[in-house]
Amino acid sequence: MFSIQASLKYGWEKFRAHLEISLLTTLFILAIGTATGKGENHAGFFFLGLAMTVLMIIIRIGYTKIFLRITDGESPKFLEIFHEYRLFWKYLGVSILYPLAVLGGLILLIVPGIFWAVRFSFSPIILVDTKVGPVVAMKESYAITKGNFWKILLFWLAIGALNILGFMAFGVGLLVSVPTSTFASIYVYRELSKRLTPVSTSI
Repeated sequence: MFSIQASLKYGWEKFRAHLEISLLTTLFILAIGTATGKGENHAGFFFLGLAMTVLMIIIRIGYTKIFLRITDGESPKFLEIFHEYRLFWKYLGVSILYPLAVLGGLILLIVPGIFWAVRFSFSPIILVDTKVGPVVAMKESYAITKGNFWKILLFWLAIGALNILGFMAFGVGLLVSVPTSTFASIYVYRELSKRLTPVSTSI
């Protein structure tokens, strides 16, 4: 059983211990995210916006992979943020299926949407970590979160509050809150995974 306090403490300590790469990769992904969000209504900007969106997905995958490797005691380099581009289509798949499942649940009476949002919440991390397909990643997330709905919901609320505080600190605080919450999320994922044989190994 994981502890929310322990996960946040772990995230903070990992951030401090790997300050340089945490700050560099977070600054990069925030900068790309900001640039991607600034679109203009001109035909020429459509392709630029599309290219920036593809780049954003690739570096989001790489960002998660770097933090997973640090968690596993490795020492990744900044340029590895581009190395996992082969997972683009799988990650795009889970980025579509996960919100659709949540949206479908919300339409069905709101409660199922919240339930599925929590149960499938580790799908992106699982996909990057194990390189399984989006459906298998969602099944595995559903399996490892069994019996911990309320605690995981409280964890994500705490993560959300942390990043809101980071944003309120003139946005600069996100350079601390985003990597800290990423490490904390990976910590919870690893703790939950200890309880079960991964679905991906049985398929």
